[in-house]
Amino acid sequence: MRTLVFSLMVPALCAAQAPAISVDQPHFDFGKISGDAKAVHRFKVSNKGNAPLNISRLNPSCGCTSTVIGQWTLNPGQSTEVEATFNPSGFRGLVHKSIQIVCNDPSNPTLSLTFEAEVQREIMTSTDAVFFQDVLRTVPRKTSVKFSSGNGQPVHITKTDIPDAPYLTTNVRADGKDAWLDILLDGRKIPANRQIETRTVIVHTDNPKMPLVNISVEWQMFASILADPVRVAWVEPPGKEQRTRIALRQVDGKPFRILSARCTNPLLRVEGLGKGPAAQQEVYVVLSASAKAGMYNEKVVLVTDSPDQPELELRVAASLR
Repeated sequence: MRTLVFSLMVPALCAAQAPAISVDQPHFDFGKISGDAKAVHRFKVSNKGNAPLNISRLNPSCGCTSTVIGQWTLNPGQSTEVEATFNPSGFRGLVHKSIQIVCNDPSNPTLSLTFEAEVQREIMTSTDAVFFQDVLRTVPRKTSVKFSSGNGQPVHITKTDIPDAPYLTTNVRADGKDAWLDILLDGRKIPANRQIETRTVIVHTDNPKMPLVNISVEWQMFASILADPVRVAWVEPPGKEQRTRIALRQVDGKPFRILSARCTNPLLRVEGLGKGPAAQQEVYVVLSASAKAGMYNEKVVLVTDSPDQPELELRVAASLR
């Protein structure tokens, strides 16, 4: 009977042997930090269990956070440090990050360490990217970006450069120690064949630590004329003419005309041009019967008299086999 009792107690004692991961302070607040200086904090991790604790890996939330650990195996009662290094380059304002510890603690196989910081820069912008949606070619658009002082000194914008974008201009306004940059988009100067584009405004300042600040500007034209279908595709044997009807509609119901068409391949042509003004038009995209077997990826540009959309591009694909 005594032997039976002892044999039952041994498995029970073995089952109670387990590691237990613990951290003194799972969250740390760096407070306000400079945008050009790395921040480092060490988290103290301990094994409060009664079996060895094995840390298999550390998973930082992103590449801007690097980690170093003193020991990967902790006996009961032992401690180590997880060093977190945060690189604030490219960040501004309040930032939250985390590090996940993966271990063999059966009750807590993943433990999260978190930290936060308020990244302050010499110059802080209200946004790094500007978006102009539904741009009309007849109406100018404007938006403003605030350049705030992060060091208590006045912000001075000396000049701006916008390569290859004559339709974008800027204006600088002082506001105490801060500055405002007005970005103006003139749709009348945008080439007729461009519907969407991204450009960079290079802002020059007199701050030696931040002499250049880039603001991304993206715009997209308002699609006043819609095509159905928007893409032409044929999968047919060669030797016969291919033809697809294109229905065109002015979304505001205004009458318009299709004046002409440009095709990237002489085997393509557009029929139904030159009709009178109407809110809806109909044309046909035609591929000549003389087109040989093979793959074709072309486009057709329809020229309209609509001031908001002087050109409309259609993609044309054909697989003749």
